[in-house]
Amino acid sequence: MNGAPFLGLIMAMLGGGVQGAFVLPMKYMRKWRWENGWLTYTIICCLILPWILALGLTPSIGKIYSEASWSVLMATIGFGAGWGVGSILFGLGASYLGMAMGIAIITGINACLGTLFPIFFLPREKALSSSSIWTIILGMVILIVGVAIVSYAGRLRELSQKKATELPETAASTTKKSLFLGLVICILAGIFCPMMNFSIFFGKPLQDAASALGAAQYNAGYVLLALAVTGGAVPQIIYCSYLLSRNKSSGNFRLPGTGINYFHGFMMAFYWVLGIVLYAFGTFVMGEKGAIWGWPLFLSWTIIVANILGVITKEWKGASKKAFLMMYIGIACLIIAILIVITASGR
Repeated sequence: MNGAPFLGLIMAMLGGGVQGAFVLPMKYMRKWRWENGWLTYTIICCLILPWILALGLTPSIGKIYSEASWSVLMATIGFGAGWGVGSILFGLGASYLGMAMGIAIITGINACLGTLFPIFFLPREKALSSSSIWTIILGMVILIVGVAIVSYAGRLRELSQKKATELPETAASTTKKSLFLGLVICILAGIFCPMMNFSIFFGKPLQDAASALGAAQYNAGYVLLALAVTGGAVPQIIYCSYLLSRNKSSGNFRLPGTGINYFHGFMMAFYWVLGIVLYAFGTFVMGEKGAIWGWPLFLSWTIIVANILGVITKEWKGASKKAFLMMYIGIACLIIAILIVITASGR
């Protein structure tokens, strides 16, 4: 492997690692509820940073949107809104289960479903072979096993932490319910988050138009990304506004000593967008096989870094050795499933 593809692989891995860390700043927000932090992140991540990239790096962006068909625009925005629902669930799931478990489950399901569903829309001449389809089915089975093992590890973690802190029975029951609810939320997030892939799939004419007008290949996607995440901002802003009203937490934005929280919100958005930028440039540097090898590396390192940070921030403090072992086995299954499904899809 010569230098350029190797550099591309490194950039894809760094992009995944940065994305795996994007919820970390939320742990350091003080005096704010979940909705305060997530709304700040959403506005910067979906309505400010992507548009700076799109407007700054896309020539004649107004012409691209005005000449695009309504079906392309609506599909891009509509599936982006679906991703926005998944993003809400992502944030809630990571809050319930922690970075390690939450991101592992969501990313694993997201990767496999996001790769699988667009295959059904491929033209006949690009249809996958029967061997590729069976390989993908194998990957999905491994994914389900991985999710089950990670879930079991989470239960073991809760039991060991309960034993270490000697929680009363009512508190232990609440913890068990929180684990179950967190798992449900993460699985739903994994189902909704792949809609970003659908938005990109159906919005590709926008990217092609940007390339035709002179945008660099690694920058052409921002005209599409900005529109998709704008659609995704809508459900997130609505839900956060509902929580602000229900919990009467809008005043938290003005509490003394919370100015640093805005910086944390900016860093969440910066990490998320930077991960996309590094991945996009990395796949470009790798060449025609960039998406095939870059995407699984990107997602795998998202899971790996999220788990490293989860351990560092003591999400697994007090967990038994068996819980750790099962967690790592489950993560290995998720990463193997990602590699199998994406590689089979790219044949």
